[in-house]
Amino acid sequence: MKVGIGYDIHRLVEGRKLILGGVEIDYPLGLLGHSDADVLIHAICDALLGAAGLGDIGRHFPDTDERYRGISSVELLKEVASKVRAEGFSIGNIDATVILQMPRLASIICLMEEELAAVLGIGREQINIKATTNEGLDSIGRGEAIAAWVVVGLFGSEKE
Repeated sequence: MKVGIGYDIHRLVEGRKLILGGVEIDYPLGLLGHSDADVLIHAICDALLGAAGLGDIGRHFPDTDERYRGISSVELLKEVASKVRAEGFSIGNIDATVILQMPRLASIICLMEEELAAVLGIGREQINIKATTNEGLDSIGRGEAIAAWVVVGLFGSEKE
């Protein structure tokens, strides 16, 4: 078994869609980034890549590459999952925490888990997403940013 940790944070701005876990959320602000800036998927990608010993999301999809400008993070996740499987790994579980002041995610978490499970070709029971606030502290607590922490477990062995 291999374990990986992922983290991402993006600033909230006007004029962008808010997408978390591949789900568009009705909110007046969105995340700023080269792609669609889905912090949850970016953190999952980093955790998967880290567990497989494949570096990080920036190595595979640099923000200097125009091919990735505005790309759906779902597409990045599909490619990461393919790379991880090509190394002989299968996904055991994904445990994620999204840190944000607003919007509330309680009614959306099931949709995010279903979307991610479908994209990754795993059972929904293998994905656990939680949400918490920063109790009004720092940029997240002031509603200026959203972050995500993710831990994944992979099974299998690297290619010999």
